[in-house]
Amino acid sequence: MAAGPGAAGAARVSSGRDLSCVPEVAGALGAVARQGFDFLCLPLFHPRHRREFAAPPARDRPGPQTRSDLVLAGRDWNTLIVGKLSPWIRPDSPLEHVRKNSQKALRQELDFGAYLGLAAHLVPLRGRHNPNLARGLSAHLHSGHHATQFWVQVPLVPPEDSRDDVIGNEAPPPSGGGDEENTWEWWHNFRTLLDYNKRVALALELGPDLPSPAALARWLGEPVRAAFLPTRLFLTNKKGFPVLARGHQRLLGQLLKLDVQIIVQGAPRHGGRPLAAYLQYLEHLGQHRPPPSAYELYARGYEDYLQSPLQPLMDNLES
Repeated sequence: MAAGPGAAGAARVSSGRDLSCVPEVAGALGAVARQGFDFLCLPLFHPRHRREFAAPPARDRPGPQTRSDLVLAGRDWNTLIVGKLSPWIRPDSPLEHVRKNSQKALRQELDFGAYLGLAAHLVPLRGRHNPNLARGLSAHLHSGHHATQFWVQVPLVPPEDSRDDVIGNEAPPPSGGGDEENTWEWWHNFRTLLDYNKRVALALELGPDLPSPAALARWLGEPVRAAFLPTRLFLTNKKGFPVLARGHQRLLGQLLKLDVQIIVQGAPRHGGRPLAAYLQYLEHLGQHRPPPSAYELYARGYEDYLQSPLQPLMDNLES
C-alpha cells in the first residue's frame, strides 16, 4: 500500500476508501489495498454504540468501549487510517442531554484518535452554527503534543434537494449572488472559532450539483486536503466504464492540480465494474491535469505566506 493520507504528489492520484462500518479492520484494510486505495476512512467506535456518560445504569456499563488498538500495528494506524466521528454525536443539539452526552463522546473519540497517532481525523459540519463542536476541538488541539490533522467535512452545496441558485454541470451561467456559498460560511465560521489553526483543513463533499465558477474559485482558495467522491456521481460511457460529467471532470482536474486526495464513497454501480475501474479513471484525470505554470512552481509551498514589506531606502524597488 502507498504512503497513506497526506502523501499526495504529482506522480499519481492519492485515493482513499470511505466505509461506514468496519467489523474487522485488518481484513478491510487488506481489501482496500488490493483494490488500489492508499488509505481507509473508518469510524473508531461502532456507529450504533451510543455511550452514556450521565444516566445510570448505562453510564456504569463495564467492558471496553471499542476495539483494541492491537488489531493493527502502530505504523498502520499512523499512516493508513483516517478516523471518523460517530454519526450520532451532536455537540450543538438543542436537547441538553444529547448535547452534554455528545460533548463527552467527542472528547473520548478525539482522545482515542490521538492515542492511536492517526494522521488525520474527519470532523463533519451539519450546519452553520457549531460553537460547541469548535470548543471541543479547540480544547483537544491545545491539550497535547499529538500531530493529528483535522479535516472538516463540508458539502460543496447545501444538502437540500432543490435550490434555485444551483446550476447545471454543462453550461454554468455567471454568478448571480444569493445563498449559494452558505456552506462556505459554515466552514469560515468554524475555522474562525478555531483561530485559523493550521492543523485544521477542509474535506469537500462533492454532489450532483455544482455552484457557480465564482463559488468554486472561492472553495479552491481554501486549504482543501481531501474531496469525497460518491460513485453515484459517475456516468457510464459507451464501453461500460464509469466516467464523470464535464463539470465534475473540470472540478476534479482543479482539485488534483492542488494535490487534493480523493476519497471514494459507495459501492460500484456501473455494469459490474470493480472499484478499480473508478481508480483507473481518476488516474486518467490525474495524468491529464494541466501542468503548473512557472509562477505556480516558483510559489509552491508559499501560497499562504505574506511578503515582508519592502524598505524604500534598503531595497531596489525597480527590481
